[in-house]
Amino acid sequence: MYLKITPKKLIQWLDGLKAQAEVLTPAKVDGVWTYTLSDLQTLPQHYFNSRISPKSLFFPSLQALLGWRSSDSSLQLSSTPPPDGQRAILGLRPCDARALRILEPVFLKDYQDVFYSQNLLRTLLLGQACQAQCEGSFCEEMGIDPQDSADVDLFFREIPGRYLVKVVTEKGKNLAGAGDLFEESSEKEWNAGQREIRGRRDKPLFDLERVKAGAGERFPDEDFWRRVSDKCINCGVCTYLCPTCHCFDLCDLQMPGQGVRFRCFDSCAFPGFTKMAVHNPREEKWRRYRQRVNHKFNFFYQNFQTVACVGCGRCVIHCPVNLDLREVLLAIAR
Repeated sequence: MYLKITPKKLIQWLDGLKAQAEVLTPAKVDGVWTYTLSDLQTLPQHYFNSRISPKSLFFPSLQALLGWRSSDSSLQLSSTPPPDGQRAILGLRPCDARALRILEPVFLKDYQDVFYSQNLLRTLLLGQACQAQCEGSFCEEMGIDPQDSADVDLFFREIPGRYLVKVVTEKGKNLAGAGDLFEESSEKEWNAGQREIRGRRDKPLFDLERVKAGAGERFPDEDFWRRVSDKCINCGVCTYLCPTCHCFDLCDLQMPGQGVRFRCFDSCAFPGFTKMAVHNPREEKWRRYRQRVNHKFNFFYQNFQTVACVGCGRCVIHCPVNLDLREVLLAIAR
């Protein structure tokens, strides 16, 4: 199902949506793109990926799970309730929308994470097509179309004077039908709205199938992993900004008579990530970097039939030592 709407009516529709949900939109805060509550006087335009991925809106970097209070005669436990209240995220790029789907089997398959599940259920995903290639990105090599997405509820494609809208889910259809602000469109008009991506490469950087096969083949090659990880400084910024990294630690904060158990982001780049009481199986940096690459392109694929990378480029442009994952993947694919 395809619709269309003018920018003025879209703002009107979003204003009506605010009566029943929080609406988050991309905005530049202190020079950095992020998702924040908006007054919706104007629509976001010409923006690139947020520095912090939308993953943090579903899987926060720090989250209390339960608390306790004790006295001489009793111990009281209090669990943190799942998040509630409806919300909508406008302007979600196809790579970040795909990342949320990639995380679903991690949090919703064998173990049902109530926090991630509830965050996903209460959120309307409003995707938007890209107009330019993000710096450092390689989304198309990862099989993601920057002009389309099936991982959202409604997907918007901007053309002169209006937005074309692809209805993806029943939830999106029901919300778009409220208020009679959308007009009917067609698949032909939707296809005609396909735009050329500024800065798009003429040919792919690498073949993803070769990367998936090559990661396993390269696994025992210690010299290779030492070489490609040589300048890594174990800062963990690549994992913290990555929209599909999902490792976390469980910690207790204890104070006199009370305490809280919380979970927080962790990183396979850290020297103590897998340290146990008597042994650290990945003490060397090259082993940790090998694990990071193979987890994304080898082990995760074996478990869930998809790779745990969307080519957003955050790890490329924000690495303080310019360790370019694209160059590593190209070397693996050779």
